Amino acid sequence: MNQPNTELEAWLSGVDLFEPVSNDLEDWVAGFDADRQLVVFKLGPFKRLFLRPETFQKRFYHQLYPLAIQSWPYRRQIQLFDDFCTLDIELNIRFQATLAYAQKNSEVLESLNQHIQQVYTAVIEDRINQELSNLADGVWVQNGLSSHEKRLAVSVCEILTLQHIQAEALCHMSVSFAEFPDVQLGKDSVYLHVLKKTFETHQQKQAELERQQVLAQQQTLIAKQAELEHLKQLAEMQRQIQLQEAEAQLQLLEDKERQIVRQRDVERRIHAEQINHEQQLKEISLEIELRSQQELESRQRLAEVQLTTDRLAHQTFLTEKQTIAEIERQAMIQRRRREANQMEADDHEMRTDESTF
Repeated sequence: MNQPNTELEAWLSGVDLFEPVSNDLEDWVAGFDADRQLVVFKLGPFKRLFLRPETFQKRFYHQLYPLAIQSWPYRRQIQLFDDFCTLDIELNIRFQATLAYAQKNSEVLESLNQHIQQVYTAVIEDRINQELSNLADGVWVQNGLSSHEKRLAVSVCEILTLQHIQAEALCHMSVSFAEFPDVQLGKDSVYLHVLKKTFETHQQKQAELERQQVLAQQQTLIAKQAELEHLKQLAEMQRQIQLQEAEAQLQLLEDKERQIVRQRDVERRIHAEQINHEQQLKEISLEIELRSQQELESRQRLAEVQLTTDRLAHQTFLTEKQTIAEIERQAMIQRRRREANQMEADDHEMRTDESTF
């Protein structure tokens, strides 16, 4: 609380208030590799990712993806102390994906850098918001923003490095005051503390006024709540009356529903009996028709059997007749052969007798 007075006493005693504040934050070294390339070896179901070695010959089963160093500028402007102060943040990030990160995100190798920016934008914004929350106490008005700049840059690098992303970042914060544009941070720190104290007093008065307004609003709200409670009681009484009327109406509807259900049950039974009777008549008619059909088919089968029997008998008769004719023809041929042989024998004998004489 007495820090502004201490600074004022130091200024009056001749101490140099503009001496730069030492900062023990170490510079961050990213260790980028401009020639880094990812090799995807894919042969059938086998797939492996590795960094391209110095001696490498590409084959048909190799696919190369450059892991380029990407620049990522981030700009943001915020208002502090009810727009009394404007803070501009310039965060320049350079990053490069490592083999481990590429292996975890092999499905987006063609747009790996864009994927990193999309995924970690919200994370980086959260970290920036955390750092900006440290500015609420106003100490930076005296000490400057250098420590905040370095801490924010290093923390962004740490966030990306923990995710296997090499990164380096530079942060610059500039501030301006709406009503005092010529005031420079660090050079006019005593004046700024006076302004800050005046602003805090104004804020306290404003807060007291707002508290009184809130108290008045609360009292008005209590009165409205009491009136609302009374209206709720009236509405509840009306609702109870409507509920009783609705229950009576519902009872009438339920009685009517039960009567309709009983009537429909009787109608369903009558309809079921009628359908059953019609079904029985159809079954009897179908049975008669089936018997007639069976008798007709039986007569047709008997006629077909008789016709077949007659046809076979006629064929048998013709076959026997042909067989007898063939036998008679063979017998006639044999008889004619014997007669011819006999005639030849007689002729031979006659010629033999003639030659003897």
